Amino acid sequence: MDGDQLVHEAELRGWKLTVVSLLDAPWDGPASLCIEPPDDPAVAVGTDGITAELMRSISLAEIRRTAKELRARLGRSADEATAAAVLHRVETEREYALMAREYVRLVRQGYRSPVTRLASAWGLSRNTISGRIRRARAMGFLDGPPGRPADRLTEKARRHLEGEARDAERGRTDRR
Repeated sequence: MDGDQLVHEAELRGWKLTVVSLLDAPWDGPASLCIEPPDDPAVAVGTDGITAELMRSISLAEIRRTAKELRARLGRSADEATAAAVLHRVETEREYALMAREYVRLVRQGYRSPVTRLASAWGLSRNTISGRIRRARAMGFLDGPPGRPADRLTEKARRHLEGEARDAERGRTDRR
């Protein structure tokens, strides 16, 4: 990572690939792509110049997914749904409270499918997110009308989130 950029470098059949993603861009995909021959001209490369086959071998989907994940972890995502840390694993009660908070935030913002939005933002399947939301509701972190999306956090969830806020405030105080 360099300043406000994520830089992905790889070797592609002897060629050097550099892909740059901008952290503050309003999109998740790469901003630039550069393919260069090796520094040593005597090195044999796997193609006869830059070919369509070479271009197709670049996994932009993987690069995009990695950039999106890193941006989200840094709190610099283009997608509002990733303002909090990406929750690849949700095991502790605190993690369920964090996930429930993101879900309720999207419901309150009027998203028709908050599950799909979270799945897309976090790079997880819709089924995974849906199962976690059902479990969060069953564990007492989400509340709402029966048969409708949960639209509010429970007292239990708020207690876990208040503990997080106290820890964050304590950390700011300790650094002074």
